[in-house]
Amino acid sequence: MAMLVLGAATVQAADFTVMKEDYGQFHYNTDLQGQAAAIELEDQTTQRVRQMLNQIDVDYRIQLRSWPISYRRASQREDYGIFPIEQNEALSEIFEFVGPLAEYQWVVYVRPNSTLTIESVDDLKDLRVGGYQNSTLSRYLTEQGVDIEELPYDALNLKKLTLGYIDAWVTYNVNAESIARQAGYPTPQPAWIVKSVDVYLGINKASSADMLTAIDQVGQAL
Repeated sequence: MAMLVLGAATVQAADFTVMKEDYGQFHYNTDLQGQAAAIELEDQTTQRVRQMLNQIDVDYRIQLRSWPISYRRASQREDYGIFPIEQNEALSEIFEFVGPLAEYQWVVYVRPNSTLTIESVDDLKDLRVGGYQNSTLSRYLTEQGVDIEELPYDALNLKKLTLGYIDAWVTYNVNAESIARQAGYPTPQPAWIVKSVDVYLGINKASSADMLTAIDQVGQAL
């Protein structure tokens, strides 16, 4: 992925805040960005976001919060961004997208000893399915007629799956194993890959004009 060097031009944004998801592969304390050890532990997606923002020499901070909180703040406040987020028509009215930063898969997981066969959305319609609150994946399946039991913390869906309160868990492949490892539960069995998706850095369109212009220049070089 190519990066555009902008000569470290200063962007006139009073305070730029980037929200990020608080689980799985993205679970690192990035509020401690001044500590080299913390940065070394960061996933590659976060490092890529830092690299882009460093090119435009903006004062920024990256905050780790749950998805509902991250999305609410980024969608309602100027000079706020969010990642990883998928691009669609509705979100394009709110955010300017930069990327893609990475690719991951929407996956349906079942218990390790499950004999369920899931090959389509129709196979999910008669099952008890758990999903992440306000996620694009949960919204997509709901629109397809699947009844999703949404929770604000995805790790709780794994707990429900393990204990038998739901039959399937819909989440992202980059997070399932790390959530299971952190929670001490058996790694769930992937039953069906719904689709592969690109994820981006989204910048609230109400942000400063300098910020949006600089981010757009970076995005064109990706």
